Amino acid sequence: MKKVLFFLPLLLCLKSFAQTKQAVIDSLESNYQRCLSKSQYMYGCALEYYRQMDSMMDNIYRQLYTSLDTNRRRSLKVEQVQWEEKKEAYFKLLDTRVEKLHKKTMAGLDDQAISTDHKAAYIKDRVNALLVNYRHYTAG
Repeated sequence: MKKVLFFLPLLLCLKSFAQTKQAVIDSLESNYQRCLSKSQYMYGCALEYYRQMDSMMDNIYRQLYTSLDTNRRRSLKVEQVQWEEKKEAYFKLLDTRVEKLHKKTMAGLDDQAISTDHKAAYIKDRVNALLVNYRHYTAG
C-alpha cells in the first residue's frame, strides 16, 4: 500500500507531463502554420519547426527513459536505436531527392523547405509514439 501511495504522485506527474507535451506540440504546430501563412522564408519556418520537434523528441525520450524500470529502459533503447536507423535512411533519401531536384529547378530553398517539413513530420510521429508510451506505462 505504501508503494502505491509513493508512486501515485509520480504517475499523476507523468500523465500531466504527457498532456503538457501534447499542448506544446499543438502550439508548435500552430506557430509553424502561422509562419508558413506569411509566405516569407518558408525554409526558415520549416527549419525552426524541425529543430523544435527534434528538441522535443530528445526531451520526451529522456523523460520517458528515466521513468522506466531497467527492462523497459532496455526495450525503449533498442526501439530508439532502430528508429534512429530508419530516420537516417529516410533523411538520406530526402536529401538525395532534394539534391537531384535542385539541379533541375531554381527553387532550391522550396525543395529544402519541403524536405525539412517531411523530416519534421517524421520526428513528430516519433514524438507522438513516445507520448503513447508515456500514457501506456503510466496507465497500468
